[in-house]
Amino acid sequence: MLMPDPARRSSLRHMTNGTAALRRAVPGIALAMIGAGVLLLAGAQPAWLGNDVGPGLMGQLLGKGILALGVLWAVLCAAGWKNVTAPSCEGAPRMDTPGMSGPLLLGGVLIFALTLPLFGLVIAAGLAAMCSAIGAGERAPRALALTVIGLACLAALVGVVLLPSTAPLWPRV
Repeated sequence: MLMPDPARRSSLRHMTNGTAALRRAVPGIALAMIGAGVLLLAGAQPAWLGNDVGPGLMGQLLGKGILALGVLWAVLCAAGWKNVTAPSCEGAPRMDTPGMSGPLLLGGVLIFALTLPLFGLVIAAGLAAMCSAIGAGERAPRALALTVIGLACLAALVGVVLLPSTAPLWPRV
């Protein structure tokens, strides 16, 4: 069993508030640096080629998202944000899938790729979210439904705002 070094513990007690805040913010700063690196690498690729999606769009969006998440994490941790425990859902029914989390999580990606041309972005994202959420385990049916509906709405918003009109949002009838 790993035990803390008692000699080092005394040095931690004498840290200033600024040093302690910086230590708490280090993971967020590292994540923000990764996001900045992804954004820098993707910035060399064009996001749009005329009216079509370019090779750099997803990389730029991913880099901006990672950067924003890292900065938010660092700021909240440096400010001394306390861990908040989630409310207990002991009485809620669960969809436990022991031993199936890996195949279901990867299956969500496969479902998205296979259903996107047939059903459009919104329904494909909803099906992928449902498969992946079940694979993640510990999802109550109500939480699962809210996750799928929320992601489908987000996919529709991204599809309308960012994607060209040639990308199918809904099934073609």
